[in-house]
Amino acid sequence: MFDKHACLVYDGFMAIKKYRKKPVVIEAKQWHKAGDHSEVGYYRTPAMDGQIVCGKCRTYRMHDHGWIDTLEGGHIVCPGDWIIKGIQGEYYPCKPDIFEVTYGPGRVTRV
Repeated sequence: MFDKHACLVYDGFMAIKKYRKKPVVIEAKQWHKAGDHSEVGYYRTPAMDGQIVCGKCRTYRMHDHGWIDTLEGGHIVCPGDWIIKGIQGEYYPCKPDIFEVTYGPGRVTRV
């Protein structure tokens, strides 16, 4: 079904199909610390010293991080990450630089 809308790009012997992401309005909130979002828990593991610096963001101590369960498994949430509510009601983290180039303001509706 999607093939009729795909553009073919040849890379050696393999045809690579390109697809455009459908525009979907999402809900998101930036996470900075424990308590900022109900879906983000406190990150703790007995096997790791909470004072070491995170290997992902390389800025904050692990003690300052959160944890979120996603459809793909659990993920560490670094301060500054965006927490996005997906189209199936799931939540997942997104790094600020990725969020900035992927998302823009959506329409605000009054409830």
